Amino acid sequence: MTRFPTLPVRAAFCAGIALLVGSMACAPAQAAGGIKAAYVEPVIPSHTFSGRITAFNTPVSIGPGTGVLGVSSLTLTNFDSGPQQVFLFAPVFGSGSCGSPVIGGSDPTMQVIVQGYSTLHLTFPSPLVFNPVNGVTCVAVEVTTILHGGSVELDVNGVVN
Repeated sequence: MTRFPTLPVRAAFCAGIALLVGSMACAPAQAAGGIKAAYVEPVIPSHTFSGRITAFNTPVSIGPGTGVLGVSSLTLTNFDSGPQQVFLFAPVFGSGSCGSPVIGGSDPTMQVIVQGYSTLHLTFPSPLVFNPVNGVTCVAVEVTTILHGGSVELDVNGVVN
C-alpha cells in the first residue's frame, strides 16, 4: 500500500524545490490565477442591435450610427419572383447618417444571390465587423438585378461596442 507523505514532509519538499528552481515551482495554481485575473475582459457587449430595411435598386442603409457594429446574422428575404443578386457593404455618405443618400461604399462587402420567393439566412459565429466610415456606422444593401415588382428585405442582428 502506497502512503503519501504527510503535510510537513510535503512542505519541506516544496521549500527545497523552491530554493532550486524558484518560488513559483510549488504554486502553479496561484500563478495561473494571477495571470488569468490580469487578462479577464467583459465578453457581453453593452448594446445589441436589430434592424430591418427593404431594398430596391438603389442603396439604402440601416445601423446604430455610432460605435463598432459586430453583425452576428443577416437574413435576406426575396419577395420577387426571380433570383436577386444583393450587394451588402459599409456605406459612405456625403453628409448625414444612416438612411441618408449613399455616395459610395467601403469594406466589408459581399454579394449574395437570393432565390425567388425565398429567404437566405447567414450567421457569423465570429461577427462581421462594420467599423465607422467617416464617423458613421451602418450596413447598406442594394439589389443589383432587375426586380419584377418585388423587393428584398434585410434583417440585421448584432452587437455594438
